Amino acid sequence: MSENVIQTTFAAGELAPSIFARTDLAAYHQGLATCRNFFVDYRSGVSTRQGSRYVLQALKLGARMVPFSVSTAVTYAIEFGDHYCRFYSNGAAVLEAALAVSAFNSSFPAQVTVPTAPWVAGDVIFLTGLVGVIAANSRYYQVTSNVGGLITLADLNGNPVNATTFGTYSSGGTASRVYTITSPYAAADLFPTSTGPGIKFAQSVSVLYITHPSYPPTTLSFLAPTNWVFTTLTFGTTVAAPTGLTGSLTIVGAADAFATNYSYTVTSVDSAGQESLPATPFAISGNRNIATSTGTINLSWNAAPGAVSYNVYKAEISYTGAVPAGVAYGFVGDAVGLSFIDSNIAVDFATPPPNQNNNPFSGGNNPGCVSFFQQRLYYAGSTQFLATFWASQPGVFNNFNLSNPIQASDTITGTIVSNQLNQIRHMLPMPGGLIFLTGRSAYTLTTGQGANATLAVTPLNATLMPQAYNGAADVAPIVVNEDILYVQAKGSIVRDLAYNIYAAIYTGTDISIKSNQLFFGFSIIQWAFAEEPFKLVWVVRNDGTLLSLTFMKEQQIVGWARHDTQGLFKSVAAIQEGQVDAPYVIVQRFLPNGQAVEWIERLQERDLTYGAEDAWAVDAGERSSLPTPNANITISAATGTVGITASSGVFTSGSIGQILRAGGGIITIGSYISATQVNGTVTQAITQLLPNGLPPPFASGEWSLAAPATKFYGLDHLIGQTVSINADGGVVTPQVVAADGSITLASPATKVTAGLGFQCQAQTMPLDVGEPTIQGKRKKIGALNLKLSETRGIKAGRTSSTLMPMKDMNINTPMNTPIALITGDARIVMDPLWDVPGQMLMQVDDPLPATILGVIPEVVVGDTK
Repeated sequence: MSENVIQTTFAAGELAPSIFARTDLAAYHQGLATCRNFFVDYRSGVSTRQGSRYVLQALKLGARMVPFSVSTAVTYAIEFGDHYCRFYSNGAAVLEAALAVSAFNSSFPAQVTVPTAPWVAGDVIFLTGLVGVIAANSRYYQVTSNVGGLITLADLNGNPVNATTFGTYSSGGTASRVYTITSPYAAADLFPTSTGPGIKFAQSVSVLYITHPSYPPTTLSFLAPTNWVFTTLTFGTTVAAPTGLTGSLTIVGAADAFATNYSYTVTSVDSAGQESLPATPFAISGNRNIATSTGTINLSWNAAPGAVSYNVYKAEISYTGAVPAGVAYGFVGDAVGLSFIDSNIAVDFATPPPNQNNNPFSGGNNPGCVSFFQQRLYYAGSTQFLATFWASQPGVFNNFNLSNPIQASDTITGTIVSNQLNQIRHMLPMPGGLIFLTGRSAYTLTTGQGANATLAVTPLNATLMPQAYNGAADVAPIVVNEDILYVQAKGSIVRDLAYNIYAAIYTGTDISIKSNQLFFGFSIIQWAFAEEPFKLVWVVRNDGTLLSLTFMKEQQIVGWARHDTQGLFKSVAAIQEGQVDAPYVIVQRFLPNGQAVEWIERLQERDLTYGAEDAWAVDAGERSSLPTPNANITISAATGTVGITASSGVFTSGSIGQILRAGGGIITIGSYISATQVNGTVTQAITQLLPNGLPPPFASGEWSLAAPATKFYGLDHLIGQTVSINADGGVVTPQVVAADGSITLASPATKVTAGLGFQCQAQTMPLDVGEPTIQGKRKKIGALNLKLSETRGIKAGRTSSTLMPMKDMNINTPMNTPIALITGDARIVMDPLWDVPGQMLMQVDDPLPATILGVIPEVVVGDTK
């Protein structure tokens, strides 16, 4: 008689074989022996990962993705390549202004006429809207020549495009160049290596500050979607001191018996509050001490470019001759105009003028990292001073000037002094201070005032305190809530760092040790945090494998998984797009001729509103477009035969047989009544309903209407490669993409997703039911019960050679309707053979989604009395 054993969670992700005997660990009963192309779903269970959409081929090999946010609504993923940058937003490349197409030659090689095009050989352009040549649309091309607007086209690898089967162009269309700028950075300096740290970043509003030891500090500024500018920074004040400082002394009454000597200087202040160095001092002498007798000194000067006001400083008066050079000056007032009157204003010698135009990065002393903290820009870890940091003046990020005596607003400079070399690799602003992560340990920069540690750090109170003694690698840390995740110095251990209120220091743990097989012998080269919707850290390993980490410390979820594709992952960045954080990856793939290319791809949302047809379970894929007519509609019911009424004339007699999608429902148009009214049959019930059970009105853009077809284009990047296909939720036999970038289906469909397939596997740990142990005993699992959510296509068995499919068909599913995703319990009868591990393998081979919430094997234990 069998016994049922349930595993209720997979929060520990894929565990290492080295802990297969550690049944005493709670993680043992929460983990998997294999979690491949599944990820730990923080809500419960494990889910098949989302696939990716092809965006564009990288211009050159060795590129890196970098995130950039102008605002929460305007974000970009930047392709940093070998001395160039390109930009992506909402799954598409940023294009220059569209130019009108006047002709397209379906020849070999293909040619397009764009009379006003300024493009040259090597430029990449995008064509769309051409009537009559469907295969030419929505494709990127490389320009090989431009003769008076007649442009010869090649694919992105320079091969001439054969358009002889594209059809005949009739009218319309536009062409746009992919916006590309020149970058100072070579490909060899983009990623951290054993010989260099790679470029590092910090962003302030629309300016990205960039550092690398081989380059002077640089910014990349966003001015407009097609206007980005690199600037090599100039340090020190950029506003000039005023010139022509002069003045006069006016006395009232009889002159004094002896002369009094005065000296003044003036500085310029620009709109950012930046102060210039002092002007050449102006000395004046007269028989009047305005401190004791009535008198006035009138000062004037010439305007300085960029100045909005001026600060006036005065030296201590001298009774024994001219005020000597080098004396201290103190603040006496400011002026908006070009003159100032001193009638014995008290001098504030605690506020002196700047006395040094300081550039700490001259002579090739380039910093290695950058950050912002308390309105200052911090640089650190330079080529000459590995353990030193420099902070700008508050709000004036290029000004590192000093005063004498030192002012709270002056630059801050400090060096980590310890028993070993601590090269500063990262700086992170946290509530408890600025965290320095070095190659050996961690330090905090605070005021050193205990409970007042969050007050402003100044040159007068800056205090460094050691924290955890675990060094960090050059991979940029990630902040998740109040935790810092960082890669340890050797590149193969991941730790978290958080403030421990009891120990009063920042400390942490190794969060990769239970999954050490994913890291031992490998190193991490880049990662990115996609908080929504699945709280995932995507990690690129040096061998091209992609790892995922689900990290929710408050729920005690730390779950690793591994992901592979038909290629090698090279880079990842995540940017907010709408309500999700969209990961962009660079994947090295290999064309049928063996050529290596790198593609920018966007991991798609895992949104299953319409069921299986919404599954994007392929890589480098494309999906057919669904037209959204310009009208609002109402639908009479959620099921059965329904009437559909539009606010404007969008229907024709040709609408019969077309597929309408709205609110999670699918309707086949059955009859035409008028341009604003049709009837249809609901083949998948509408799920978005009002409280009365009726569908709400759907605005334009919230519903679609598409005609079924058998031929679909847009896969030109996959020409000659075998693709997996999901057509209206059904799995189609894989096929090779034709020379015109198309696939042809045996049966018509409307929503078709095609791309490179991948396999998903989840294998349970060796079975354990507690004490007394059944480890080492023979076991037979006759059936496997699964608790599932939105799932189809699962197979299960003891091994990959004994897999049995789960029966997807539901006896209540009417003919000619989509097969629903299963949410609930499912049972798979397995091969009734004995083995010792008692493991179960669950696998998805088709482009379908699956979420496993729990596994319940029916176990018979042998080797018992």
